[in-house]
Amino acid sequence: MAKLVFLSLLAATFAMQCLAFSPCTLHDVHISSRCHSKSAISLADKNDNVEEVREGSLRAATKELGKVPYGEISRKYRRTVYRHDDWVTHRSSSSRILNNLQSMFFSGVVRQLRPQVTVVTSVAALVLTWNCIIVNSDASALQNIDLHAISLPMLPFTLSSPPLGLLLVFRTNAAYARWMIARDAWSRMGRHGTNLVRMGSIFSQDVEAVDELSKFVWLYCRSVMNRLSSPAEDEEVYQKEVREILGDDSPIAENIISSPDRTISAWKQLSIQLHSLPTSDPKTLIETDKSIIILGECTSICERIYSSPVPLVYTRHTQRFLSLWVLLLPCALCPAFSSAGEVWAVLPASAIMAFFLFGVDELAMQLEEPFSILPMRHFCDELMKANKIMVGKEEMSFEKNVNGKVPMGTKS
Repeated sequence: MAKLVFLSLLAATFAMQCLAFSPCTLHDVHISSRCHSKSAISLADKNDNVEEVREGSLRAATKELGKVPYGEISRKYRRTVYRHDDWVTHRSSSSRILNNLQSMFFSGVVRQLRPQVTVVTSVAALVLTWNCIIVNSDASALQNIDLHAISLPMLPFTLSSPPLGLLLVFRTNAAYARWMIARDAWSRMGRHGTNLVRMGSIFSQDVEAVDELSKFVWLYCRSVMNRLSSPAEDEEVYQKEVREILGDDSPIAENIISSPDRTISAWKQLSIQLHSLPTSDPKTLIETDKSIIILGECTSICERIYSSPVPLVYTRHTQRFLSLWVLLLPCALCPAFSSAGEVWAVLPASAIMAFFLFGVDELAMQLEEPFSILPMRHFCDELMKANKIMVGKEEMSFEKNVNGKVPMGTKS
């Protein structure tokens, strides 16, 4: 009995401490033995000295901030843009299992699930305390009381696990579909925005007018990004960039910034700029105007996703089903592990099951609103670069580079 109590308390302490990570700093990691992510971060730092940290990644943010960000703060570090080296690292199979286990200490999902896993582990500890200590106690005060162990048959969990799995899968698939549709919408906006500048540069020989058109194409996509972004993160940057591109004294910039619907105002100015291009045949611009219509359709898709979550009745029913199922699970695991002579294993088993099942629901929650994890700024920057190439200004910098001079916008 003493051994059983000791193992139960030890397992409970281990599960609680491993899952209740506190947001510790890198400085605290190296000087404090109380921080349980010491080994992971130390190993991560060791790896960082060998391999380059991808800019904008969660690991780069950890090095910059001095602590591991999670929750809403970590979303802006999940705007992943892969290059060739990233794909090579992604496909690397050496020490994949060890790397995955080490990265658990950096996982935002693990930190986000701390309250849920802690509650389930606490319930498992209470069930073990009741069944193994109180019910089997030899205290005289409890001898005349008919106490029953807390236990449930495994059959209800076996029968209910398939519908629970279907609910979680359908919810995750719906959330991923929203992410994919949003990504496709931004891809179409980028291509049709570049197409506007391409056709404008063909139909008009006025380079400055086409350059102005390229600015308004960028302005429209940038206004869509501002509409879909957090005001605290993007508002000040948006106003600064709009004034920088259009000019500090531009009345159009001030009108769009002060507009109650910046996307509509930028859409209107884009149409005006397109049809004001000097061209020998104005009818050629009618076909080009179709790309502006498609830009509006892509924006409508993004606004529909942003304003309409997965039906709340579905989300709430799934979460209630999952919560009740996981909270009652220790009552069914206790007799099963007790018959095997390892009743203390109920604690880690309950914590692990809670982590993975609640983790699936958390993944759906993180993907349901995709815009705060999409690299929209990267899309806008790439659009600006492509438009400069279409206008011809980037070709000038390439020619200077060929002649042995430093291109514009680079450092010697």
